[in-house]
Amino acid sequence: MIKNPFLQNAWKVITWRWRLQLAINAPFGLLWLADKTNPAVHTFDMAVLAALHAEWLAPMMGIA
Repeated sequence: MIKNPFLQNAWKVITWRWRLQLAINAPFGLLWLADKTNPAVHTFDMAVLAALHAEWLAPMMGIA
């Protein structure tokens, strides 16, 4: 255990911020994990892209 009170308080602040950061990033981590492990995610993306017409998509991309 840390005996210095300054280091003890600093450790509490650092770990609190790390816990908050993990809580904020957890949903994105789950999405990343689903992206890496589930091939159905990419088949859905390709189905959506194939259904979109270029005339509709071009203005959204700033091409037309």
